[in-house]
Amino acid sequence: MSNFADKENRRKKQSLVSQVASNSDNEPIKGQESIETLEGGKYMPDPPKAQEQAKTNVTEPKTEEEPKKMGRPPENRETKKRVSLAIMPSVYDNIGKIAYVDRTSISEIASQLFEQYIAENMDKIKEYDSLKK
Repeated sequence: MSNFADKENRRKKQSLVSQVASNSDNEPIKGQESIETLEGGKYMPDPPKAQEQAKTNVTEPKTEEEPKKMGRPPENRETKKRVSLAIMPSVYDNIGKIAYVDRTSISEIASQLFEQYIAENMDKIKEYDSLKK
């Protein structure tokens, strides 16, 4: 066969395969008793008994009482909050250099400084909490 005939035969087979894929009832296409698959076998629809069994094996949707348990379990730790701070460019550049030498990030340096500042001023936090109550 020529190259053109080979391409035409492949195109016809792909067209038939796409028709079968879109056929939801697994019925043979009109005018086709069987369709060749890529492995060279024959496409035959499932017998009615197998279709009934497939329908009965469908799982019921979960009720609202059952919580979804997908993914990793939640960890008991505080998550970071993203904030925007205005810092002079020269200060930011120098902090970046220090962070590079220390093999850390600017965010970690800022967190450490804030934690240190909080530890030094715990009396002010207690005063604030007593005023708000």
